[in-house]
Amino acid sequence: MRLGLRWKILLFTVPPLVAITFGTLTMVSRSVTEHVETTVRQELTRASAVFENMLSARTRELAVEGQVIVQDPRFFSVLTLPDTDQDAQLKATVTGVADEFHEITSSELFEVVDVKNHTLGTVGRASVTPASRKALVKSALAGRAVTGVLIDKNRHYLVSATPVTVGGRIVGALLLGEGIGRDLALKLHDLTHSEVTFLCGRKVTGTTLGSGAEAATAVAALDRLKGRLHGSIAKAGDPSDVFEVQGPKETYLTIAAPIPGSDPASGQVYVIQRSLDAETVALRRMQKNLSLLGLLAAMVALLAGLLVADMVVAPLKHLVRGAEEMERGNYDYDLRVPSRDEVGYLTTRFLEMRKQQRMYVRNLEDLARVKSEFISVASHELRTPISIIRSYQELMAEQQLGPLTPAQEAALVAIDESLTRLTRIAENATVMAQIDGRRFVPTRAPHDVEALIVDAVTAARAEARGRAVEVTADLAADLGTAEVDGAQLTQALAQIVSNGIRFTPDGGTVTVRASYDDDTDEFVIAVEDTGVGIPADRQARVFERAMTLGDSLHHHSSSGLDFNSAGMGLGLSTALGIVEAHGGTIVLTSEVGKGSRFEVRFPAGDEFLEAAA
Repeated sequence: MRLGLRWKILLFTVPPLVAITFGTLTMVSRSVTEHVETTVRQELTRASAVFENMLSARTRELAVEGQVIVQDPRFFSVLTLPDTDQDAQLKATVTGVADEFHEITSSELFEVVDVKNHTLGTVGRASVTPASRKALVKSALAGRAVTGVLIDKNRHYLVSATPVTVGGRIVGALLLGEGIGRDLALKLHDLTHSEVTFLCGRKVTGTTLGSGAEAATAVAALDRLKGRLHGSIAKAGDPSDVFEVQGPKETYLTIAAPIPGSDPASGQVYVIQRSLDAETVALRRMQKNLSLLGLLAAMVALLAGLLVADMVVAPLKHLVRGAEEMERGNYDYDLRVPSRDEVGYLTTRFLEMRKQQRMYVRNLEDLARVKSEFISVASHELRTPISIIRSYQELMAEQQLGPLTPAQEAALVAIDESLTRLTRIAENATVMAQIDGRRFVPTRAPHDVEALIVDAVTAARAEARGRAVEVTADLAADLGTAEVDGAQLTQALAQIVSNGIRFTPDGGTVTVRASYDDDTDEFVIAVEDTGVGIPADRQARVFERAMTLGDSLHHHSSSGLDFNSAGMGLGLSTALGIVEAHGGTIVLTSEVGKGSRFEVRFPAGDEFLEAAA
C-alpha cells in the first residue's frame, strides 16, 4: 500500500513532535520537582535555624534571669543560714524564697542547690536528679555561670546554672531550665509548618508526628546519619544536610543535628521533617495540565522552533566559531554582519572587541620583550659598578689603602655581604630575562651530582646564618655525573633549599634527598621541609614571579633568610626556568602546617644531549 503525501508528512512530523513534547514535559516536571525539593530543603534549614535561634535566645534569657536572681540579697541571704542541708526548716525557707522569685521567670525548672549538690529548694514544674545535673552544678560551683543541655529520665532540659556568691564565697547554685519536648515541638511546628521530633538515643521524647509508625521515621533518620552526628555536623544549616526518609505512607525530607549545647556523642538529636508527597500535590496537578497543553501546542512550537533556531542559532554559532578562532590566535576569521538586529549589533561589538584584544595582546608582547631586554641590560650594566666597588672593598680589606679601624672592618664586611647579594640578584635577573626571552642555554659539562648538591646546601646554609633550622642531606651512594650547567643547577637547587629554610620556623628541618631513577633514567632530588606549607589554591602559581614578589611598593628585603620573609620573588621561578632548560621538571606537594616537598627531576644521559641538540 502506497502512502499519500499527507500521511508521509504526518509520519515524519508527529512522532518527533510527540517525542519533543514529552521530553519537554519531562524536563519541566523534573525542574519543577527539583525546585520544590530545593524550596522544601531551604525551608527545613530555616526551620533548623529558627529552632537553634529559639534555644539560643532562651539560653540567654535563662542566664540573665539567673544572674538577676542570685544578685538579689533576699535570695542569696537565705543560703547563709547556719543550718545543714538536711534541715527541713532551711529547705522550707529556701523554697519559700525561691517560690517568690519563680514568679518573675516562666522557667519550668527552678532548683537551688548547695555546695554539695544537695537540693535546698525546687519550685518549678519539673525537677532533675543530682546525678544528671552534676556536671553543670560542678562548673557553677567553680565560679562559672554555664548553660547546657542535660538529660534526666530520658527528657532534655535546656539549663542555666549560676553560682550564688556571698561575700566572695560560693554558697550554692541556681538552676533555671526549660524542657525540650512535645510543647516545644508543637510551638516550632506552628512557626515552621514542619514536623518536629526530639530524640534521646533512639527514644522519642517529643514529636508532632501522629502515629507511632510515622514517628519511627525520625528514628530512621539516625540510621541514615550514621556517624555524621558524632562531630562532623555541629549545626545544621546547609541544604546539603537534608536527606530523604521513607515512612510507612509518605516520604519525608529530613534534617537532623545534635541539640545545641548537648554532647554530640550522647545522641541528643532534633529531627525536622516535611512530607514530600504533600508538597508535590500541586505539582502533579500541574503536570496533567501541562501534558494537555503540550499536546495542543506541540505543532506550533515545533514550526516556530525550527524557524527561530534557523534565524538565531545559526549566526550565533558563527560568532562562537569566531571566538574559538580568536582563542587559537586567529584574529582574521571572517565574521560578516548578517543583519542590523541584536545579533548584528553583537557581531559588530565582537569585531571591535577582537580588534582591541589583538592590539592589547601585541602591546603585552612588546611590553614583555622590552621588560626582558631592560632587565637583561640593567643586570649587565650593574656588573661594572659592582666590580669597581668589589675591587675597592678588597683593596681596603687588605689594608692596601691604609690601616682600618674595627668599625671600618665591620663596615667592609657589611659591604661584602651586600655586594654578594647584589651580584646574586643581578645574576638571577639576567637568567630570568634569558628564560623569559627563551635565550637561556645551559653550558653543559660533566659534573658530579653529589658535589653539586653539597655546594647548593652549603650556599643555602651560608645565606641562613642566624637561623636555627637544621639542613641535612640524605644522598644515595654513587650518584654519578650529569651533563649539566653546574653553576646554574647549583644555584637552582640552592634557591629551593633557601626557600625551604625561609618558610620553616626555627627548630624545624630541611632535608635534601637524592637518587637516580633507573626506570626513567633521571636524577631525582627532593627538598622537604617542615615549614608553614602552601595552600592548595596557591600551589599552581607558586613559581610565578607575580605570585612570589607581592606588593613591590611595600617589599621588605631581609638580610638573610628570615622566617616567613618576602624575597625578591625570582628564586623559585628562576629555579624552574633553569631546571626546565635542562629538560627537567619541578613537582610541588604541600600541606598547610606540615611543610612542602619540591621534587626536581632532570635527565643526564646521552639521550638528553641528543634531544637538546
